[in-house]
Amino acid sequence: MFPERIRALGIDGSPVASVPEYVEQLHDHGLVALKELAPGAASMVCVVSNFIPAARTSGTDFKMVVRVSDPTMLSNDTVTFVVFRELGAMPDIRGAGDVLYLEDVKVQEFSGKPQLVSKHSTIVEVLHSGDSVDDLLPLFSYLRRGSGPQGVPQSVRSEYLKSVSELGENTRYVDLLVELLHVRPASHFSRPALRCVVTDYTENPLLHDVEVHTGVPGSRCLWCTVIGPGDIPGLPELVVGHFYRLRGAKVVVDRMDGLVVSIERNDKFPKTKVVNEVVRGLPELGALLTRREQCKNRVSRPMLIDTTAPPTLIPAPPTVSAIPAAPIPAAIAPAEPEFVAADVTPISAITGGPDLGTRYHVRVQIVDVFPDSAHDACQLPDLRVVLEVADASGSCLLLCQGRAVEELVGLRSMGMGERLAALMAVWDQAEAAEASWIDLCVAPMVMPGPEVDEGRRPLVRCLALVGGSLNAR
Repeated sequence: MFPERIRALGIDGSPVASVPEYVEQLHDHGLVALKELAPGAASMVCVVSNFIPAARTSGTDFKMVVRVSDPTMLSNDTVTFVVFRELGAMPDIRGAGDVLYLEDVKVQEFSGKPQLVSKHSTIVEVLHSGDSVDDLLPLFSYLRRGSGPQGVPQSVRSEYLKSVSELGENTRYVDLLVELLHVRPASHFSRPALRCVVTDYTENPLLHDVEVHTGVPGSRCLWCTVIGPGDIPGLPELVVGHFYRLRGAKVVVDRMDGLVVSIERNDKFPKTKVVNEVVRGLPELGALLTRREQCKNRVSRPMLIDTTAPPTLIPAPPTVSAIPAAPIPAAIAPAEPEFVAADVTPISAITGGPDLGTRYHVRVQIVDVFPDSAHDACQLPDLRVVLEVADASGSCLLLCQGRAVEELVGLRSMGMGERLAALMAVWDQAEAAEASWIDLCVAPMVMPGPEVDEGRRPLVRCLALVGGSLNAR
């Protein structure tokens, strides 16, 4: 069903094949073209080029900025339409290509150009880019003529919004709609910066795992550096769990960090807001929130883990000796000597939980091992191995030392040659073409992480091996 005012224009009219015929049909229905705007009040139809989502003003209203065009404008020219309303009364604008019917809009001059501003009496109706215009006035078909595959007129120079999954080595600048997962102060070539982890819940193989726990798989997490935050006009407060639109983010594929983006003041257009907060509940967040829910469900239910086979029995684990600079809390709850399949806990649920020292049953694959070889491990004063383990919910570092390592590989009073051969099984697991699932008993812990700035070493979460062996699933 078409909006009421658009439907009331009727369907009678001659086919429109040129701009003069388009303008004539507008005049027949009391509408004006954007090229004819003059100070006062007017009604018109236009197409959305791009827009800035609604943001809270200093008062009680929200503000949305929409850039619109029509066939009377040059291909790279737009008129700004500013909407002031309560959030629930904002027009349902979803993106470039939406057609707007505007009635009783205030026309004023701003910086030598016409600007449209909504009034209390202004009526805004929207035809989304996918809506058919076959049963409307011919002028609406003319607006859509020459449309691309997304219903966006080719005459409109839109700032295309991309998902993280679409970014690649040849991508230079992009708009992104993301959720903020982590933020901390940092520096960028002596300039103050904010180091952020963001996601739109799409996957990209070019993304590297981040060293902070976010509860989101690493292939969906994107590092974003906000350079010179004090120089960026209108930069909103960056709050974890809030949603933001990044405009003109620079994309770089770094050999060490993988695909990353950065955002800073646009020197060519210094007043441009390059970071805008998007309020939850706006239509443009719909797809992201759907992916978010699906991702959270996958994390809470590791579908790739086989829980149908009989569980591996894990004997009562031995005591784990203290790890220097990061002792495991002494009060560790007793663990049952056997587990059933339903007791398997996803890694993300452990590293994201508040309980340090509680024992959990995990079913994981070994992804990587440190040190680089079993021979190097045997040279350490204390037998110690660090594993990167993963399940369907994410990955984490697992510290193994002392008797826990001996139980992992079955070491029992062996000579050096036998110990080396037994330890080789750990590296074999990590390098296997088809890694096996293994059952382990682990406890979460914290330890100093990599040095970041001025010698500061923030605490990071990891796991400590309490018991289990390399018996494959």
